[in-house]
Amino acid sequence: MVQVKSNASYGEIFFYREKQFIPESKYLFWGKVSSDYYNSGIKFDLRDHKKYDEEDDEMLKYPFIPVYILSGELKRKWVKPLQLTKIIFSALRRYSQNISEVLSEEIINSYGLLSHKTAVLRTHYPKNFSDIETSRQTLAFEELFYLQLICALRKKSTSFESGISFKSPSEELFSLFSRNLSFELTNAQKKVIKEISSDMESSRIMNRLLQGDVGSGKTVVAIYAMLKAVLNGYQAAFMCPTEILAEQHYQTLKKYFDKFDVKSAILTGGQKKKLRESILDEIKCGKIQVIVGTHALFQETVVFKELGLVVIDEQHKFGVMQRAKLRGKGKNPDVLVMTATPIPRTLALTVYGDLDVSIIDELPSDRKPVRTGLRYEKDRIKLYEFIREEIRKGRQAYIVYPIIDESENTDLKSAVRNYEILKKDIFPDLRLGLVHGRMFWYEIDDTIEAFRKHEIDILVATTVIEVGIDVPNATVMVIEEAQRFGLSQLHQLRGRVGRGGEQSYCVLMTDNPNSIASERLKIMTETNDGFTIAEEDMKLRGPGEFFGTKQSGELKFTVADLIKDKRILDKAREAAFRIAEDDPQLRKVSNSAIRNFFSLNYSESMNLIKIA
Repeated sequence: MVQVKSNASYGEIFFYREKQFIPESKYLFWGKVSSDYYNSGIKFDLRDHKKYDEEDDEMLKYPFIPVYILSGELKRKWVKPLQLTKIIFSALRRYSQNISEVLSEEIINSYGLLSHKTAVLRTHYPKNFSDIETSRQTLAFEELFYLQLICALRKKSTSFESGISFKSPSEELFSLFSRNLSFELTNAQKKVIKEISSDMESSRIMNRLLQGDVGSGKTVVAIYAMLKAVLNGYQAAFMCPTEILAEQHYQTLKKYFDKFDVKSAILTGGQKKKLRESILDEIKCGKIQVIVGTHALFQETVVFKELGLVVIDEQHKFGVMQRAKLRGKGKNPDVLVMTATPIPRTLALTVYGDLDVSIIDELPSDRKPVRTGLRYEKDRIKLYEFIREEIRKGRQAYIVYPIIDESENTDLKSAVRNYEILKKDIFPDLRLGLVHGRMFWYEIDDTIEAFRKHEIDILVATTVIEVGIDVPNATVMVIEEAQRFGLSQLHQLRGRVGRGGEQSYCVLMTDNPNSIASERLKIMTETNDGFTIAEEDMKLRGPGEFFGTKQSGELKFTVADLIKDKRILDKAREAAFRIAEDDPQLRKVSNSAIRNFFSLNYSESMNLIKIA
């Protein structure tokens, strides 16, 4: 607070502000305080001010006064930041007695938390700097606790339902399965198969997440689970996010299931009516035992005779409701969800907190780590020479671009434009193909199949090849404008090479060797560990961007930070799961605060309490 003197000098108030102030009046000023190295003192960057009145006295008793960011309809021309501060202060002073507790006394004491009321008040008006973080940690715990409570109750509710107990002897089936493989299963695959077998043979419903790095062999594990279901007289459904991926998986699965005389089929939205109706009839009567498809699988026209297992690939592309809708096609079938995107532990507990987790953390022994390099425009001629040399050896290459067509709004390199340049000017003597998201799925599939048969030397593409493409002969992956991709997406693209016995390479092309983006991309050159890359990616982009859900409203926290609140998440999860086990319907008097808050804020999840 400053009192304006009648003879205010230039040094006390800038001359261009002088006419705004009335002599002998008091004003409140706010802004940014920083060190002034030139004058060996403190510099105050004035942001705004207001005329002081007596009602400000009580607010000024506090050592810290918050200045709120204006957003939405609170435009600056209608209300100044400190005016909003005063409004919120008055509201808290008048109505704070109505702030109710949201956790039980036992949880507050056990985990050293503040009461909800204290945490809220100290967040706005802390007594010291440590108050700010202490209050934030309490509010973060509350936020994560209720998210975990929903997961815990969802998991608990399924335990009350009887699942299918698949009785096929695991050892006999595993031996038969292994003999029909052309390779040796890794120890990690064997461990995960054992976990899945145990789940399937129990009477409880399996809800398991299978994580594995690119090329770790998740599909083979899923084939074993589906085979186990089929040999017990049930059907299995394998759902993929795109028709392209569904077709690729179908071709892979069919080769295995044909060996066991298991009939499989693919169901997608783009099929001809007569073929589709024939497939639907055979699914209904049980002739088709394994069905691969897209979202088309949970449409009303799809009726299973006896659905026993649901496998969902790239689970983060689907919502919880879509998973539940497909499960509803059977009588409590087991569910196995898979992801080729290694998920940071905190994100896995948040997104998939109701699932048991299996991890394949080992690659086949014949796989060589992909060598990854960061290159710039000056290296382009050498890069093209390197690609040509690999093709002379009988290998193939991918070149990936971030966009399909060039746009006036961006200077990014496009797949369509550069395909023509590469085909006519750079590699006129080689066979090039092009795939992108605007092509029909069957056009993409035909081109990829031609690449797989080595009828194409270089496949120019967008990120439609990010998952599911398996061409062991491809040894070079070039990613143009690599700075425009997330690290996890780059890792997925890199996973398209290194799938054979030959040494493979990934080249990340970017514009500026001295940019922050280049420093970020160096992480890719230092490790092939997808889980390490996923952790770094989430630190850099946040959980919303990690799964591309930032615009959809998912994974948004008011206070909690999944990157720095790992320990808080563990404690909140521990407390939530203990309550779900001890008092699943929240009937105990000691949990009344939790039940009241849960019913007011999570009404759509209240049926979980009734089921539990």
